[in-house]
Amino acid sequence: MKPILTILLATISNTLIFAQTPDFSDTQIVNGFEQKISGEDFSYHSSIPQAKECLLIRATDGNSSLEWITSPAPEKIDHDFVTFVWLAGLGSSPGLARFDLQLNVENKFSFWADGSNNWEIKADDGSSLSFQKDIIDQHGDRFGFMYLKMPAQNVAKGKPLKIKVTGGKFDKTSWYMTFKFRLETRLSLKSLPAISEINGQKKQLGVVGVLHFEKPAPANIYIGNELVKETELRFGYNYLRVELPEVKQEKTVSYRLEVGDFSETGEITIKPVRNWRVNFVQHSHTDIGYTLPQTEILAEHLRYIDYALDYC
Repeated sequence: MKPILTILLATISNTLIFAQTPDFSDTQIVNGFEQKISGEDFSYHSSIPQAKECLLIRATDGNSSLEWITSPAPEKIDHDFVTFVWLAGLGSSPGLARFDLQLNVENKFSFWADGSNNWEIKADDGSSLSFQKDIIDQHGDRFGFMYLKMPAQNVAKGKPLKIKVTGGKFDKTSWYMTFKFRLETRLSLKSLPAISEINGQKKQLGVVGVLHFEKPAPANIYIGNELVKETELRFGYNYLRVELPEVKQEKTVSYRLEVGDFSETGEITIKPVRNWRVNFVQHSHTDIGYTLPQTEILAEHLRYIDYALDYC
């Protein structure tokens, strides 16, 4: 099975908290969002910086709904289950509210916007709907992945699912989002305008984000024929820093990602980094003897300045 894997350029975010790795040993993974059918279009943040366009519903009058289709199920299913995965958001800060999910017009699951980070609902036929939080934003809203796990015998091979979610009649603005973000293999890379010195060699910096939907696996990233990164990919969004060659003039180089039997290549244009001279000047005053005796404070303040420069 071709792994569902996305590698994207990203800036490092200090708000990301990765969910636990789901157990995919008995299931095949399928992209859970392919095409919108109906619903209110909206733009908002998610746990993936590039994923902003979404469909939004609220638990107001019981008539707010959204509907979409998934990618087709595999023609050949060699596992006990098939799991459809999509990016979602839940906002419960306005109050407790229920949302109902229909699968191919059949009422299947009801879930709640109640501030839970992770939950799972099981049906009598062995299927389940679960959510795992990746981040909590400044408003207390949860963003992560929905997993619709179905027994293989209940899945129409080669056919997509039609999924509809409706907000209950709760007169609340509590909301649910499905992000219009396909979980597919893509590869892009962009250099950052910064130079670092590593083992006496100057390197230009880049930051790569890898969205990985398989078991943890070793991965290698090459720039040209040079191996620049060896790492272990975990499930979800992985942030990686890579070192690119310093250039004095614009240059195009190739890059390659290898994860197990999967490989994808591309090209990146590296532009020269502008050199800056930065002067650090201490701008706060020092009350000698206020916090420590004079014989001790001088050494402390010299240490503070050294620490500040190290952090810079």
